[in-house]
Amino acid sequence: MHPRVQEQIHAIIRTSGVRPRRVLEVGGVIGPDSLLRCAELEGAARYCLNLVPMTSEDGITAVKGNANDMRRFADESFDLVLSNATLEHDRRFWLSVAEMHRVLAPGGLLVIGVPGYVRDPERDHGRATHTYRVHYRFDYYRFSEQACREVFFDGFDDVVVEPILEPPRLIGHGVKPPGARRRLRRGLRSVMQRTAPLEADRHRADAHGVRQRRHPEG
Repeated sequence: MHPRVQEQIHAIIRTSGVRPRRVLEVGGVIGPDSLLRCAELEGAARYCLNLVPMTSEDGITAVKGNANDMRRFADESFDLVLSNATLEHDRRFWLSVAEMHRVLAPGGLLVIGVPGYVRDPERDHGRATHTYRVHYRFDYYRFSEQACREVFFDGFDDVVVEPILEPPRLIGHGVKPPGARRRLRRGLRSVMQRTAPLEADRHRADAHGVRQRRHPEG
């Protein structure tokens, strides 16, 4: 994590006035780059979710799991949810965003950082816009400011999205309003209904591909 990104997110927490009892970092790490290592969070119960197993330390609880399905955490059980440099690696990022919304309590703060692209007259070349390089084997997405505002923070209050660094990283934050839970559940059901047929087709295609590889002559 670039130090400026960590500094920016910690500044957002500090100036928000939110002093949470329970905090979740999605796709985070336990070491020095953890967003949970912030003076304002030292008294909170801190959880760090990642696909790979990690060792809990310094008051941070490591949780192995997929952010697409965080049902191990109850609805509205966190006052602060953080995620940085994760959604671009998440093939179904919209499910993770929906889960972040679900586990966040009304009045809670959501902070998300992603690599993105912005209009930059000094660096744009014709219709080409500069963005962060492909930097990892599973690197699916780059996001616009509009996507951050209208997708990540759909229905949230006091939304702010700012680019920092070059190439740009987008850091957004917003507050979950009362009544957002019902809207989110309807939206999540709609997403699941739309993606279920696509997932079924993908699994059939994958199975067909496996059969072809195992039996190239058949």
